[in-house]
Amino acid sequence: MNPQFVQPQHLQPDVKTEEPTAIISSLSVASKIPEFWPENPRLWFIQVEAILTPQKTSDANKYFMVVAKLSKDVIQQVADIVAKPPETNKFEALKNRLLQIYEESETRQIQKLISEVELGDQKPSQLLRRMKELARGKIEDDTLKILWQGHLPTAVRSVLTVTSAKDLEELSAIADKVMETNQPTTQISEVARSRADQPTNLEIATIMAEIAKINLKIQEMDRGRSRYRSRSGYRNCSRSQSRSRPRRTPESPDWLCSYHHRYRKRARKCVPPCNWKTASPSPTTGN
Repeated sequence: MNPQFVQPQHLQPDVKTEEPTAIISSLSVASKIPEFWPENPRLWFIQVEAILTPQKTSDANKYFMVVAKLSKDVIQQVADIVAKPPETNKFEALKNRLLQIYEESETRQIQKLISEVELGDQKPSQLLRRMKELARGKIEDDTLKILWQGHLPTAVRSVLTVTSAKDLEELSAIADKVMETNQPTTQISEVARSRADQPTNLEIATIMAEIAKINLKIQEMDRGRSRYRSRSGYRNCSRSQSRSRPRRTPESPDWLCSYHHRYRKRARKCVPPCNWKTASPSPTTGN
């Protein structure tokens, strides 16, 4: 008897064997997602979407994966959504709420950009990227360049001033190389400059001594002016008194001639009109 050949049939997918595979795949994807970053939520969601989008993950699965990465404190901030998620767009609803709570306002971002960022141990390129992140495209590159260079050491700024590069990325690469080449010198010069800006105890004492000398000179000048005013007042008073005395004339009752005015009772001559005779008789001749 000829053997009967069975027509091969296409194997149907085994649902039971695919379910564990799907679970393992989901766990693998979820393990790539870091814990939520409260200090930078927008950047965290960018990374999450970069991980989940190629997997064509459903909205519900994305939502649950995000919830699994939230700490207790963060969960409490979105408790209403977690307790009763919307029927649709669960992921977007949770994302928008977290951004609303943890993302700083544009005003605060600009404030940090202007007054709070520092170079510290970063490379210049790292500082630039941080400042770009804070700016969010709200600040022109020329303005951002000025702010960025203001945080760099003097030696690095000097090199960037003479370079022909204009693009910020090129400038940051040059700044990194300058920092790597001159890092010890740059640090020493920056420390020396900061110390030079602070007066020493000796300098402070010298300045105080000079101020004391100036105060003494001012006091001496004030005393000199006071003595001068007192003497001037006395002379002015004497002049005013002498000017206030009436001048004698021949019609005056006490008018004396030149002889009696000069020699008084020793006068031997007299020229009228003269009132000496009235006051004290004297010979009219003899001088």
